[in-house]
Amino acid sequence: MRHVRLLAALVATVLAANAMAGHHEKPEHNALIIQADFEGMVMAGVAKSVSKKLEVFNVRPLISLYDIRAASETLAYNAQTWPEGTVFVSVVDPGVGTARKSVVLETKNGLYFVSPDNGTLSGVADAYGISAVREIDETVNRRPNTEWAHTFHGRDVYSYTGARLAAGVISFEQVGPLLEPEVIQLEISAGTYEERVFEGQVAGGVDRLGNIYFNIDRELFERDKPEYGDIYEIAITNRERIVWEGAMPYAKSFGAVAVGENLLFINSSGLLSIAINQGNFAEANGIGYGADWRISARKRR
Repeated sequence: MRHVRLLAALVATVLAANAMAGHHEKPEHNALIIQADFEGMVMAGVAKSVSKKLEVFNVRPLISLYDIRAASETLAYNAQTWPEGTVFVSVVDPGVGTARKSVVLETKNGLYFVSPDNGTLSGVADAYGISAVREIDETVNRRPNTEWAHTFHGRDVYSYTGARLAAGVISFEQVGPLLEPEVIQLEISAGTYEERVFEGQVAGGVDRLGNIYFNIDRELFERDKPEYGDIYEIAITNRERIVWEGAMPYAKSFGAVAVGENLLFINSSGLLSIAINQGNFAEANGIGYGADWRISARKRR
């Protein structure tokens, strides 16, 4: 019996020790997502130098150079399926080295976004709400021995801080001082619907797929009471010069039309879009995007 009591005491001691050890374990690592307008492998290397256990994902395809609006839209779109605690680093930073702030934004659904405050964060702020914003304290959260470098904050500040936050090396409170819960907003206009005609701009999406989308959302489009199969007459202009003009059906998805045919549809972000089934509409027709690129659409009666 004495041996049994000793064994029981030993087991109890080991279990208690394991419980205490588990109590002091570092928090579970969260994923780190990197998007940039340049090849970001060096930033992934910085992240792995913080913790080899980090799962690091690079967003592809790359954002077009200096395109802050595309960075904002892509960041908000990609974040929608990631769990609480995920850390995103976005580096589209034509103002690197200037007075723009380097921040970490925490959304109301518990995601973290590390970026220059230059408009990149406007999409996630609108989509998920702002819980808090902190300015990165570079005296603490900067890759060692890079104080002299002023042109690669993506490597020296953002990926380093993001990795430390994702790995649990620092808490959100240790990022730096608390700022007002706001970020710089991009000016985003909305399309219009008057006298049965939609007017708007080509808002983006000119990527390797070549699908383009407009600042006409699903709610506005439904004012026209569209039905699948309805034919819409479309005109796309650049500085009032007609670049493309024609008609196409409103479709549920790409397969509703033959390969090589055009279609009008609502994309996964809820915006009116144009595509070629298994083709590249933007490349085939020389379409760009931005304030100078306009669309008009009218249902054929």
